[in-house]
Amino acid sequence: MKGVVLAGGMGKRLRPLTDRVPKAMLPIRGRPIIDLIIKNLRSAEINRFIIVTGYLGEQIRQHLGEEDITFVKQEEPLGSGDALRSAIPLLKGDFVVTASDTLLPVSHIRDLIDLHLGENSDATLSLKRLSDKEIVNSSTVLLRKDSILKIIEKPSRGEILSNISACPFYIFNDRIKDYLPRIKKSKRGEYELTSAIQLMIDDGLTVKGLLTKEWFHLSNLEDFLKVNLSYPDWI
Repeated sequence: MKGVVLAGGMGKRLRPLTDRVPKAMLPIRGRPIIDLIIKNLRSAEINRFIIVTGYLGEQIRQHLGEEDITFVKQEEPLGSGDALRSAIPLLKGDFVVTASDTLLPVSHIRDLIDLHLGENSDATLSLKRLSDKEIVNSSTVLLRKDSILKIIEKPSRGEILSNISACPFYIFNDRIKDYLPRIKKSKRGEYELTSAIQLMIDDGLTVKGLLTKEWFHLSNLEDFLKVNLSYPDWI
């Protein structure tokens, strides 16, 4: 199974750290976060990678430069859906997609893969619980057992479906290719991957979700300081 790492974002909320360094190259206890992401994916038997780069992407290419890694450039930072579209010609069958700022335990990644393959799912999402304050900056999910019935990106308070949110970590099969071209720009001016997932749900495809209690998301300077001062054992 291939792994796609979306590493084209500008990391504006991490400035000034990202003025000269892409977010994927920011260090977590001395190692770029993208190294830790790839390490965990390899431990879950993901053995070939596509890295979608953009802002300062040459630094990532020079740092990794391994034989089992292919690099694709996202021409403009137009969101996660647009980034994945850049990699689609290189993908076939089931594959993992993760943002370059998110770390999950290897055991959870393995459980996600088992759920996806065992249920013959079209899409499988990693899920987490957030407060109402946090969820308006993430996504909200309506979950019934392990089936996702609805997902809304960056909801208003009136749109919150539950305190369950999707981590930017997904497993897809080839069906996603039919939906990426149908995404419309969000209010933020981006093509959101969650919009494609909602279209899949609307068409009756199987979309599963699995909750994790442990995750790390590098979204701002506070996150950067926190993880480097208190390093979780599972990373």
